[in-house]
Amino acid sequence: MANLTTIEKQILEKLFQMGGGYVLNFSDRAMGEFFRDDVGVDIYNQKYNYASGSKANNKICAA
Repeated sequence: MANLTTIEKQILEKLFQMGGGYVLNFSDRAMGEFFRDDVGVDIYNQKYNYASGSKANNKICAA
């Protein structure tokens, strides 16, 4: 897991449009389907859960 400063996190949140609970306009379901179908990873598997369990705190998405 990368160690990011608060400023770096804010830059990434703005870049990936994460302000409204979405990452690049993906809902939880759409994000899960994208990673499952196109990347071959179940991002909602417990081993990737980190902190609150949100997309931004997922070990894969936040890497």
